[in-house]
Amino acid sequence: MRFYSYAAAAALGAAILMTPAMPAFAAEQAPAAAQAAPVQVTLPYTYTSQQYGYTIQCPQKPVGVIPASALYEDKKGEVLIFDNDGYNIKYAWVVLSDAFDNKSVPDLNKLKEPEVEKLLSGIMGSNGYEGIMLVNLNAKNKAIYAVTAKEVEIDEDGDGKIDGVAKADTQMAVAFFRTEKGNRYGVELIDNPDLRASSLAAFQKGITTLKDVDSKQLANSKDKKANTKSSKKDKKSKK
Repeated sequence: MRFYSYAAAAALGAAILMTPAMPAFAAEQAPAAAQAAPVQVTLPYTYTSQQYGYTIQCPQKPVGVIPASALYEDKKGEVLIFDNDGYNIKYAWVVLSDAFDNKSVPDLNKLKEPEVEKLLSGIMGSNGYEGIMLVNLNAKNKAIYAVTAKEVEIDEDGDGKIDGVAKADTQMAVAFFRTEKGNRYGVELIDNPDLRASSLAAFQKGITTLKDVDSKQLANSKDKKANTKSSKKDKKSKK
């Protein structure tokens, strides 16, 4: 598999090689400098979205959850905030629903290698990504995984020639995939000011755990929360 990159995508390659949950990657698919020792990851908290009908394993319980529209005006989904400083989000996962168009991104599990290369090349060319690859979420399901670039060449006057370089304050890791039910998700890692190896490893493992939840499971989840709240009230009243 070809690795698309405008520069040496160490952030992408290192993260990939740290994650045993993505066995499709071979060492030769990323720069040698990107190879690193695996990072141990635990995801003890299960977040259930009542609104969008999914569950995902998280590194901790979110300190807050806000609509994705608070960050992206035209997007649906949620921002699971793990660390913040006031209104400044320091560490979060953005889970986007209906994240991509069905026609523009075909079934990734059915594409042949030339089709994959054409798709990734097109996405790379129209987005500010430093590197992009197709990964295995599990044995049956694939995802597009990328890291945004810190520096992006820009054509300021539209003449087809590069006039300057735009520099981003931070980088993000992103993934796009379909669930078993065909729902189209995009998950983004916010980690300010720099992408940490531990955050990348947790993010990669986390996206492999995102699953659709049926209405019965959602109802049970609501019941558990209600019972927990009522039991806490009872204990307080007894005191």
